[in-house]
Amino acid sequence: MPLCSLCPRKCLIDRSQTSGFCQGGVVPKVACVVVHKGEEPPLVQKQGSGTIFFSGCTLRCSYCQNMQLSRDAYGKYVSIRELAKYMIMLQGKGCSNINLVTPTHYSTQIIEALNLARQMGLHLPVVFNSSGYERIDTLKMWQGEAHIYLMDLKYGDNYTGKLLSGVDDYWDRARQAIAYLWDAQGELVCDSSGRAQKGVMVRHLVLPGMLSNPFAVLEFLSGLSLKIPISIMAQYTPVYYQGGLPEMKRSVREDEYHVVLEEACDLGFETIFAQDMEADQTYLPDFIKVKPFGDQENLLA
Repeated sequence: MPLCSLCPRKCLIDRSQTSGFCQGGVVPKVACVVVHKGEEPPLVQKQGSGTIFFSGCTLRCSYCQNMQLSRDAYGKYVSIRELAKYMIMLQGKGCSNINLVTPTHYSTQIIEALNLARQMGLHLPVVFNSSGYERIDTLKMWQGEAHIYLMDLKYGDNYTGKLLSGVDDYWDRARQAIAYLWDAQGELVCDSSGRAQKGVMVRHLVLPGMLSNPFAVLEFLSGLSLKIPISIMAQYTPVYYQGGLPEMKRSVREDEYHVVLEEACDLGFETIFAQDMEADQTYLPDFIKVKPFGDQENLLA
């Protein structure tokens, strides 16, 4: 097996012998397979988004609400064939897409499973649901495999990426990745019922005290195109925060969130998705439970 360089960390280890920073080995590890209704509207039309949450992560965000997966690597090992069968199962439940959450460190295995699933009849668009911390070479692997790119742009500077996610170059890498994908994939295209079929969407989670530097994020995206759909999220919760910053130990205030929404409107973005201020309580999954999101069952056998 070649030495791993899928993410910008480039651990350069043999994952058949050990795991890298992401905690990923050779066999994919999955924490949850669920019909998810908590994503942006173009992704959850019909019955919902057929979402597969992978264990491990290339970041170490100190506030991650999916810490059971990203830090603790909770989950079950599944074969390529099993993974393909889960994709077919989600399609059979009427999902609008196959939504792959934090797939980067299992890119090779997932692409193999997608090819097998298509031989088995999979025809849904595939969502590459990413933290934004990506290498262009890895994104090129996904050309023709993924159709919709749901990208985080977490911070508007490298300093905050280091402070909260443990990487020196988040801002640089995420901007490069999103710019590349915008050129390669273009604007979001939906069918007549409003279901996303292809294109790019970008998320930004507003942090307390606006520590995420949201104005820089919005300025960068507006410079690429005002046609980029942006999802401005209010769901930060201090429940999982592991750090010493006083600001991060509270929820986002309504005035903080609204000033970011207003800036996005003033810049002229054509599509803005917003959340209500109770989102910090709504989006708190527990992946140990049979129903991690409180309604839909985890289909992982």
